[in-house]
Amino acid sequence: MRIIDAHCHIGKGRYKRLTASELIVQMDENGIEKAVVCPVEEHITVYNQEGNDYILQAVKEYPDRLIGFATVNPWYGRRAVEELRRAIGEGLRGLKLNSTIQGYFINDELVYPVIETAQELDIPVYFHTATPIFSLPLQLSDLAGEFPEVRFVMGHSAASDFWIDAAPATRMHDNIFLESSLRSGSAVLQHLVDELGAGRLMFGSDTPASTMSVELAKINSLELSPVDKDLVLAGTVLRVLGEA
Repeated sequence: MRIIDAHCHIGKGRYKRLTASELIVQMDENGIEKAVVCPVEEHITVYNQEGNDYILQAVKEYPDRLIGFATVNPWYGRRAVEELRRAIGEGLRGLKLNSTIQGYFINDELVYPVIETAQELDIPVYFHTATPIFSLPLQLSDLAGEFPEVRFVMGHSAASDFWIDAAPATRMHDNIFLESSLRSGSAVLQHLVDELGAGRLMFGSDTPASTMSVELAKINSLELSPVDKDLVLAGTVLRVLGEA
């Protein structure tokens, strides 16, 4: 059965430090075929081009194992749009945004220019969710309604005190998908699959914030048919990437 990790970070940040080669070792230890990788902390907030270049280099070194997501800070306006176009043009496959550390509400019109660009480029947009007050599931649902052609990923499935909003927010729009990592416990993930179907959930580890083995164990503990398990471990993320 194929396993694709839908969310990892590589680079040298204030809190997260992991190289591409170290990630590959962890992938091999856990039977993971491919992983989506994005930049870390200050490369998400300030030094976008530096972070994107790091991801581009990693993808060039491991083209069969890594799928790169760019990041831009919407506060940079036109520069953010230009950087997103550059990074995607050079080989990255999606956009990672974290409104909590970048400083805006998910559904603020500040993000519209970069979301419009993502729509034009036909790439998915991953949003960190679960951290009040800037990263809530209903905010993402509101944005998804404004951009129905964009495929949005609700990072961590909003797993905090706001996990109860994850299923209703996702049900409103069929262009929202859920990623399983970090605070999402097995009971929450089972609830989401039961409510929404396995085709809306994808496995992610958020390595190095968590570990692949722990996050895989949560997926393996779910009551899933073989078909549904295949969707969670690979099929959903491939659909979001436009490969299925």
